[in-house]
Amino acid sequence: MISNYLLVAIRNLRRHRFFSILNIAGLTIGLTCSMLIFLWVENERSYDTTHSGNIYRITSRVAGVDMAVMPPPVAAQLPVLLPAVKRATSVRTTQGLFQVNDRVFDERQVCYADSNFLRLFNFPLVAGNPQTALSGVDGIVMTETTARRYFGTTDVIGRTLKINSDIIIRTLTVTGVLKDITSNNHLQFDILLPYALYQQTKDFLSAWDNYDVFTYIQTDTKNLSQLTTEITNIIRSNQPANSPVVSFSLQPLTAIHLHSGLLQLDVDNQGNIQHVRIFLLIAIFILGIACINFMNLATALSSQRAKEVGMRKAIGALRGQLFIQFIGESVMLSCISFVLAIVATSLLLPLFNQLFGTHLVLGNILAFMVIAVGTGILAGSYPAFFLSSFKPVQVLKGRMPAGGKSLSMRNGLVIFQFTVSTVLMVSTLVVYRQLQYIRNRSIGFDKEHLLYVQMPQTGDLADNTQALKGALDMQPGLTDYTITSQLPTYLSTGTDEINWPGREPGLQIIAPHFNVDPHFLQTFRMQLKAGRFFREGDQKVFVVNETALKMMHIAAEKAIGMPLTLNGKNGEIVGVVKDFNFKPVHKAIEPLVLKPNTFGGYLVIRVTPGNLSHTMDMVRDIFNKVYPDSPFTYNFIDKELDRLYISEQRMGKLFNIFSLFSILISCLGLFGLAAFTAQRRIKEISIRKVFGASEVNIVAMLSKDFLKLVGIALLVGFPIAGWIMSHWLDNFVYRTRLNWWIFAIAGAAAILIAFITVSYQSVTAARSNPKDTL
Repeated sequence: MISNYLLVAIRNLRRHRFFSILNIAGLTIGLTCSMLIFLWVENERSYDTTHSGNIYRITSRVAGVDMAVMPPPVAAQLPVLLPAVKRATSVRTTQGLFQVNDRVFDERQVCYADSNFLRLFNFPLVAGNPQTALSGVDGIVMTETTARRYFGTTDVIGRTLKINSDIIIRTLTVTGVLKDITSNNHLQFDILLPYALYQQTKDFLSAWDNYDVFTYIQTDTKNLSQLTTEITNIIRSNQPANSPVVSFSLQPLTAIHLHSGLLQLDVDNQGNIQHVRIFLLIAIFILGIACINFMNLATALSSQRAKEVGMRKAIGALRGQLFIQFIGESVMLSCISFVLAIVATSLLLPLFNQLFGTHLVLGNILAFMVIAVGTGILAGSYPAFFLSSFKPVQVLKGRMPAGGKSLSMRNGLVIFQFTVSTVLMVSTLVVYRQLQYIRNRSIGFDKEHLLYVQMPQTGDLADNTQALKGALDMQPGLTDYTITSQLPTYLSTGTDEINWPGREPGLQIIAPHFNVDPHFLQTFRMQLKAGRFFREGDQKVFVVNETALKMMHIAAEKAIGMPLTLNGKNGEIVGVVKDFNFKPVHKAIEPLVLKPNTFGGYLVIRVTPGNLSHTMDMVRDIFNKVYPDSPFTYNFIDKELDRLYISEQRMGKLFNIFSLFSILISCLGLFGLAAFTAQRRIKEISIRKVFGASEVNIVAMLSKDFLKLVGIALLVGFPIAGWIMSHWLDNFVYRTRLNWWIFAIAGAAAILIAFITVSYQSVTAARSNPKDTL
């Protein structure tokens, strides 16, 4: 019997070759898209799952600001004071220069970690002792790739190198080699340095009110609320009496990657649980659209298989047997599509990884096979139920069952298809518009043509700032350059130690601050609202932004000359700068204090368009003379800003691609239905042509019913898309608007695509010769 089912299925595939190809194409595209999305979702949800359970990161809320960092002494004290805490570790990210013989490496992914780090986390060593690798002061642990890059081999235990980081210079000995860190860890590093080394060089590390490091604990307790309270009490009891009100939370390790969007001072390239949920729904909807194509075409072709069903029932076939036969045909189509989808996914994965910065590999074939079979069963269930319900007496006499329910079902499914496509088109336009808004919105300074170079912060030549300035001043035509302690792209410094006359008692505030020189305003093309900016030799003076004055409830004119205390240092406000964004546009502009820069940090140069190559060569030559032992590395401010929105940019690309595929799948189904309708009404078309109907009349007649369905889909899809995108835009403090023309463009595109799809078959039918069909 199974062989008979298979034979009939193959025969029907060949008989209805055109519609079989459409179904296989639709299912293949749907399965390919869903596989890519499922692989991406699985990767996003797999972050930090290789480590032991019951690991939490302690996060803090200081003066209304949510942060991922904690005071450095916390990790050492918690296991001593709280039996529920089995282990605790501190991690601080940094960067530095590492010298092996005469080669210098500029490393950006470096972490200070204590001796508990390799006990708490599952980062296996291929060489060295995990118990002691980070226990000393002069040790260093590196990944296999880094070891090969430095020494040409992974057999490097005992080898030495020199470090020139942001805080220290000394010779270190390799004490361990790690397996390369997989991409699905929220902590990404190439080198581990002993935390004890960091402790020795920073006197303020003993301060309980300095939020500086990531702190992780391992606990078996189920009462996390009580543990959080105990941790809070310990930290508050050790903080100065005038410290701001602080609260703490325990964040599960596996939740860090997808649930840290609102935390400040966190690791880079975090994920977004909203994006994961959205694309998981998109995968399900795309599979649903492919299933709908199958249902629609199968029920549309029911009249051509009615006599087959009637004959089989007349000779004794049971309805259940017919049901199994039609389900089997659907599963066979799905399996063919699955094989093609596996091939397509394998070919597309390298491009997908390149576009979205992922490292996905095709796995879980069995799970995808189950999805494919389930898709086949789902897609074939309604047609099987519908076809197996035919009464043999009626169909053998040529009387088809009433098709009202079937037609209504097909129409409803077409509406659903184009509703999903409409939502995706609107979402694509909104995401694109928001990204363009971020890119083009005025952020308070001109971000174009700004080149920056990081200056050494430690070592014998770290204080050669004046030598660098002198060499730059001698270059003709080079006037717009500045030296700042940080880049005004994503400031990480902030303090609650800020005071001014009339400050409200109990006011909780964290004020970002950084150091700039007198050329900062001119180089960045910022505007001064009141007073003056810094001059050479200025000390004990501050410049604040407009938001700081709003917080102080002081007018700009009255603020000039007003005393201000920052981190225990007294001075006065000499100027007010117009607000500018110094953090991503997800966050509102905060009160900012600028201080005179007497040290180094970053050299920022405004490059004249068309003169980049000359400027680069000139700056490189000067830098190499002033800092001969430091590598010359550079980047651009606008690129640094773009990096802050990588997650949104990837989301936009994904929307573009999968919106296109959803429309393509919908059009395949619509194309098949239009072809079937044209075939079924070919005699009616011929008679109308005999009585004088034009081709335009015929095309309009055949197209209007489908366009009505698309119109209904637009009415349903617009509110859904508006609601989804409105919630997504709520993540941004500065956001674009949901203008009516976005919906108009999406609607016009949907109607045009549907009309082109349907009209091809309509025009073909309208141009047929009546004598051939009558």
